Amino acid sequence: MSNKQLRGTRLGSISHESEEGVDFVETQIVTFRTEDGEEFTVTFMTGVDVPFDWKSPRSSKIGRRLDSKGKPIVGNDPNAPAPLPPTVTHWEQLMKRRTIEELEVILADRIAEGRANGEFDAVSLRKSA
Repeated sequence: MSNKQLRGTRLGSISHESEEGVDFVETQIVTFRTEDGEEFTVTFMTGVDVPFDWKSPRSSKIGRRLDSKGKPIVGNDPNAPAPLPPTVTHWEQLMKRRTIEELEVILADRIAEGRANGEFDAVSLRKSA
């Protein structure tokens, strides 16, 4: 009986939501151009800082924002995140504090100390796996 009551309502084919009482924000359309000439537009809210570069949704290439005359904006984007500092390895940190000659002396001291304590005998050097 419940199936007969739902008949004719076209469930799922019509949205019962309305745009009544919804305030839409002001928007601006910004044009970008990639290096190979592809132009695409992106909609932004009015009043936001628009980035200089944007990734194309079609080709995934980076496009440069165009000014009102259709020319690419020149310069660095002030809104771009700061570049990450280069990573410094442990070896580079060590080489800032010691020279190769100092490291060789330290290694020779450690080997001599290990042999004196019996840490470098044949049984302790045997691999476990």
